[in-house]
Amino acid sequence: MLIGGVTLGILTWLSLIFSFMHLPAWLKKFLLNHFIITDLLSITITFLGLAGISHSIMAVIGSITCGLLVNITLIINKNFTTKNLNRKPNGT
Repeated sequence: MLIGGVTLGILTWLSLIFSFMHLPAWLKKFLLNHFIITDLLSITITFLGLAGISHSIMAVIGSITCGLLVNITLIINKNFTTKNLNRKPNGT
């Protein structure tokens, strides 16, 4: 069950990443600047979606895995954006 839940979580996270690319720019900016709202939305959507597929612990594990990956992705994006903003224009 653990492997199945982690697999569902990773696949759901990838789906959320690809779906995120199609959102309007203003919504992307809002979600990237408000971690807690993005986390709550992703966990809620993921749990509801996965609970519809599997009424077992796999849905919970998948939701937790996806939530962790979303949070890690937001942290990486914030650090990457901060580093790019602090770079000098000549690339040094």
